[in-house]
Amino acid sequence: MIPLWDFTDLIPADRSGMLLGLRSFDEVLHKVTSTCTVARYKAEAFRGNRDGLQGCMRAIFLLHVDFAAYDGFFNSPVGYRAQYCVGSNIGEFANRQMLNILRPTLIASAGSVATQTFCLDRVELSLNAADAKIWIDENEPASHPPQALQVHINYLPWIQRAKRADELQEEEFIGATRGVFAPIGTRLEIKGGWLDENGLEMRDPTKTHRSEDIALNGYV
Repeated sequence: MIPLWDFTDLIPADRSGMLLGLRSFDEVLHKVTSTCTVARYKAEAFRGNRDGLQGCMRAIFLLHVDFAAYDGFFNSPVGYRAQYCVGSNIGEFANRQMLNILRPTLIASAGSVATQTFCLDRVELSLNAADAKIWIDENEPASHPPQALQVHINYLPWIQRAKRADELQEEEFIGATRGVFAPIGTRLEIKGGWLDENGLEMRDPTKTHRSEDIALNGYV
């Protein structure tokens, strides 16, 4: 099967070979889950003035994985972002697969610091919510792209949008300048869905098109 994308010469041959050698999302899933440790859990309160989200809380976990697991997860042509390129439903299923497999580990790590305000039942509800997702930790310095556009991932739809964004600075396309970049790192982040005071999920209207944005730009 022809891979969804390959890599430019900015990616060393041994690294691109490893990424192209992954054959399925199941391999990616195994790499992440077998090297994952939970570095931090917190219950986050919503801050802002978005309708319906005031007073809501969600669970957030910071994960450490090894370099190869991170790279395969985010950058390989069978990885997390690639699943959304195949189809929104495929990407959403991959997201849910990973959350489901990691859930017992996440719940266990939250057990010692859960509070009455946000108990373990709510942690689980937040992880089960429709808006719960896994992504790279965007605060990790190693994941930040340079200011000048660098095309690492040779995937024409993303490249076209990235070049347009770089040239015209159109807001709709800006995410694509990061989409074609293949970051390195070891930190992933899981953010649960927002829950109101009754434990009901409140959907974030700014994330309505997350699946489509990943497919179009490689980034959200």
